[in-house]
Amino acid sequence: MEEQTIIRAFGVTDIGRVRDHNEDAIHVAAAQGYVLVADGMGGHNAGEVASALAIEGFTQFLAKDHDSDDSVAEMSEFSAQTLVLRDAIYAANAAIYEDALQNAARQGMGTTLVSASFEGGRIAVAHVGDSRLYRFRDGFLEQLTTDHTLVQEMLDRKVYSEEEARHSRNKNVITRALGLADIVEVDLLEALLRDDDVYLLCSDGLTGMVDDSKIAEVLGHCQADPEAAATQLLKMANNSGGNDNISIIVVYVDKVVAGQESSSEEELDWFD
Repeated sequence: MEEQTIIRAFGVTDIGRVRDHNEDAIHVAAAQGYVLVADGMGGHNAGEVASALAIEGFTQFLAKDHDSDDSVAEMSEFSAQTLVLRDAIYAANAAIYEDALQNAARQGMGTTLVSASFEGGRIAVAHVGDSRLYRFRDGFLEQLTTDHTLVQEMLDRKVYSEEEARHSRNKNVITRALGLADIVEVDLLEALLRDDDVYLLCSDGLTGMVDDSKIAEVLGHCQADPEAAATQLLKMANNSGGNDNISIIVVYVDKVVAGQESSSEEELDWFD
């Protein structure tokens, strides 16, 4: 049997200290090499329906045979590994959108989704919304995804400063989500893995409560222990107010397969 890159992952989702139900959903499939975080939104508890449908639609798509993806990838700047994640998000989006069409109370429901797969010497990422993926490497924390929010657009246009963005009343306005239309735009990313990399996927229930500097401290202290890191970050988010549902997955790369490409220099490519 072909040797696989070895990862260890742990995830937790929590209602927080203010909300009356949890609209987040996570999926940790370390044996299959992928993880997911979804943060739902919508009235009448439809947010939790949207995030659950996103996880279900995504995982059901991945369970299917995708032998033809290599030929498709030859015409793309991305590998088959990444294109499968994109197509799984398309499937999840369709499941949410079609459910909303059939249930009036769920119209307008949606969800973020950030997904990552670890295969050979590469991480593939596909995401929509403001749930994030970070990499912690050599003591440095880097956000690899870009938020699909009004505040991020204002930052990109230099309308807001970093300080203004942190205190903006619009910081929770999402500009892209699954389920709102029959077609969704997905950002894609590929990067090379290194032994001892740590990856954090999370909803804004964490990042809205805990600064990146504090997140980096925890990941540095608990680097090889994903469960300890996730548990500590959850505690910090709740202790800081727990104003939203909190979802956290921490992935530690034990070993990149010998003979697979790995490097300290990698290109970050995006699909818009």
